[in-house]
Amino acid sequence: MLGKFVKYGLPTLLSAGLCYVLFRDINLGEMYRFIVSECDFSWILLSMALGAVSFWIRAMRWRIQLRAMEVNPPARIMCYSIAGTYAVNLVFPRLGELWRCEYIARRQHANFASVLGSMVSERLADTVTVLLMLLATIIWAGSAVDSFVEEYPAMFDSLSGIVSSPLTYIMAAAFIAVVWLFFRLNRSRGWVVKLKKQFDRLLGGFTSIFHIRKAWFWLLLTLLLWGTYLLQMILCFQAFAPTREYMELHGSLIALVAFVLGSLSMAVPSNGGIGPYQVALGFGIQCFMPGILTGAQSYSFATLVLGAQMLVTIVCGLVSFAGIALDNRRQSRLSCG
Repeated sequence: MLGKFVKYGLPTLLSAGLCYVLFRDINLGEMYRFIVSECDFSWILLSMALGAVSFWIRAMRWRIQLRAMEVNPPARIMCYSIAGTYAVNLVFPRLGELWRCEYIARRQHANFASVLGSMVSERLADTVTVLLMLLATIIWAGSAVDSFVEEYPAMFDSLSGIVSSPLTYIMAAAFIAVVWLFFRLNRSRGWVVKLKKQFDRLLGGFTSIFHIRKAWFWLLLTLLLWGTYLLQMILCFQAFAPTREYMELHGSLIALVAFVLGSLSMAVPSNGGIGPYQVALGFGIQCFMPGILTGAQSYSFATLVLGAQMLVTIVCGLVSFAGIALDNRRQSRLSCG
């Protein structure tokens, strides 16, 4: 019971709590007037269209890794799995990733652990991409990062303390040694043999990224995927007159900073980023436009951006689940025939 609460209940409470803190002092009527008066929704619609395209790009990139393991799902099945993942995560945070692995493994009669390993390596590649973008942002936007450090000094002090503490590495080494010794002493037990076999399959799926046949195409899709994400943010900044005019004068750095902070906020367990995403995006805007947009207006912008993304996720998710139902029916008829 406690485990289920931590997985599903805590992210919901976190989202609700952050939304309460965000909007308790915001006049919702003013928020509505700001969005209606300042937003050109054609840019938002274009950003939403790109959001749907990003599902396809991610699906095709993961398909390359699966093909390296001799798992070859049709393109439409891959798209169903990716769109469905994000839709499931709106309700059950982090469960979507397991759902897509189970769906692909069952649909293609593949080993679940191997498919899971390929998903883990795909997500690790995304983490590396975000960290590289963060590094580029720190180099390009030093003043904005300095203001973030000044605003949250305790956070950075605690993180740097953890990274620089010898105790951190001693505890990590001790944990690895204890786990290794435990399995070493119990290596002949049946459940350990089965667990080792599953771990080997998981590792095989994880290392599939090093055996893909079209590495250059996989890298190209990665660049295209994250370029699409960043372009979505730039389009949203174009949608509002104050942010559009700011970018015309100062360039797109503000959109990059907001995008990177928003991407990092997705690491916080929540329902589709609700709460942490608005905090991160609103703060990113305030680093550059404190005298141009109020805090309430910045969070209104962030809420609209997140709402548009969630709408795309819901629509694509519903289409995907309908497609999966039809495909299951077709597969059943073929097996019966």
